[in-house]
Amino acid sequence: MQPKNPKEATIGYLVHEVARLFRRRFETFASEHGVTLTQWRALAQIHRQPSISQVALAGAIDSDPMTMSGVLERLERRGLVERYPDPDDSRAKLARLTAEGEELVRVASDVGQELHALAITGLSEEERSCLTKGLTRIRDNLQNTTAE
Repeated sequence: MQPKNPKEATIGYLVHEVARLFRRRFETFASEHGVTLTQWRALAQIHRQPSISQVALAGAIDSDPMTMSGVLERLERRGLVERYPDPDDSRAKLARLTAEGEELVRVASDVGQELHALAITGLSEEERSCLTKGLTRIRDNLQNTTAE
């Protein structure tokens, strides 16, 4: 629900709207490459953390292990990732990007940078710095708060 008066917009509302618009723009790009946003998130996390287990990957992108198994299966069929046994745990599988997966992550990164540049157009360096510091503090406050 949008506030009646833009001056009444709360930080939470604005953060939600900005995240929604970022997600929508990136989903459009993802669909042009035949992948879902969840698949993009998995590819990006595997790029950041090569040889990650399926369980750790699921936790990193706020998914469950069964869903992640299906996501990785589809990415593997497309030749974007490969799964292989964990040498330290015979029950676990690890995932890594293929050369094609690495290329797709590079393209996605370029798109992400373009989207970021579009989003901050018109903000001064001082405004960007204040925004980053403020959002970082909000994130840290929320991470350090336990539910009672």
